[in-house]
Amino acid sequence: MNTDKHIVPSGKSIRALLVDDDKFMLELVSDQLRELGVKEVTTATDGIEAVKAFDGASNKPDLILCDLYMPGQDGFQFMAMLAERAYAGGVVLISGQEARTLKSASLIGQFHELNILATLEKPIDKKSLAGSMSKLA
Repeated sequence: MNTDKHIVPSGKSIRALLVDDDKFMLELVSDQLRELGVKEVTTATDGIEAVKAFDGASNKPDLILCDLYMPGQDGFQFMAMLAERAYAGGVVLISGQEARTLKSASLIGQFHELNILATLEKPIDKKSLAGSMSKLA
């Protein structure tokens, strides 16, 4: 797969919500999403800010990328909030933690009946991000 090109089909507009307490990661992954063809990227630095962005959006995001460990409200609590709102879009879980932690988080997301597209270890590379986005319906 050539990740230098947009992964989003032309004519389709994807909205993404990126949640991470690391400002550098927000900038890096936002840039990668745009390079892959995502037109609208909203960022939040914790689950509380993400809930406000989600609830305030007239058009809900098609894709949510969420870090697991953040001060305030973490990714686990944010997943529970998404489940309460019956979020049907794609979710990508990201973390600097070991693969076992990501696997557990994925199982929790599935328990909440969320559409977990992938778990990605930090630092996120564009090829992995593109692969997870290719699973969006």
